[in-house]
Amino acid sequence: MQTPEPDGSRSEKPGTGDGEEALLPLCTIIARLRGPEGCAFDRQQTLPSLLEDLREEVYELSDAITQKNLTGAAGEIADLLTVLLFMREILQEQNGLSLTDLFKKATDKMIRRHPHVFSEPDPGKNVQAIWETWETIKKTEEEHQDRKSLLDGVPRSMPALDAAQKLGKKAGRVGFDWPSADDAWEKVIEEVGELSEARHESLERTRQEYGDLLLALSSYGRHLGIRAEEALSEANGRFRDRFHQMEQAAAASGTSLSSLTALQWDRLWVEAKQKEGSGNG
Repeated sequence: MQTPEPDGSRSEKPGTGDGEEALLPLCTIIARLRGPEGCAFDRQQTLPSLLEDLREEVYELSDAITQKNLTGAAGEIADLLTVLLFMREILQEQNGLSLTDLFKKATDKMIRRHPHVFSEPDPGKNVQAIWETWETIKKTEEEHQDRKSLLDGVPRSMPALDAAQKLGKKAGRVGFDWPSADDAWEKVIEEVGELSEARHESLERTRQEYGDLLLALSSYGRHLGIRAEEALSEANGRFRDRFHQMEQAAAASGTSLSSLTALQWDRLWVEAKQKEGSGNG
């Protein structure tokens, strides 16, 4: 399979130009850091230890994008790329995976999964048809041969709220879903009732019903186009901001936070919400 020629909108062919010139020195630096005369810390890194760094960098990139900090996002992408190249270096040490192999694998995969662009041009193909083709092609690829279920493609390590919506979305594509947001909301109400009953029975059943309620809420959000993880993150942000305002108000009055009464906490919370201008939550 050959890499398609550029459409003329770029001045250089794919794989050439400034990007490659900058990438190779970085790979050389990483190889030196991992070498016998390199860095003791970097030589100790493993794929599992770098996985933690990778997650942290993704969260930092997410923060930068959410805050519309493009300069910060560029820096986080650079950090993310560095971690990925460290992981690639370890893979090369273990099984000989070269940078060329890695990029060829990615290039071939993108071309193979976009036949409507590269092999059978169809600019008007709708999104649903594109997804169906993508999933069909994925099933033929070697790394996906061991998947026995449509849901196997959802990583078990994915944050739970994101995974809940991804699982629901995949199941919905074959018809297993609530017909509408209103139907999904009825399930939420049902789960609230079951959680209320479970509170008087056992902690284990309460835990199960609590999880079922979160799953139902994720389905309701998905039907409304609300990403559960994002909505909770925004709620966390509001809590942080309001609590910080409460801390400042207490400090200004010379009051110790631990000495506040429930009524004082409530008053400060309401004041923080009013300063925020939302009045919600």
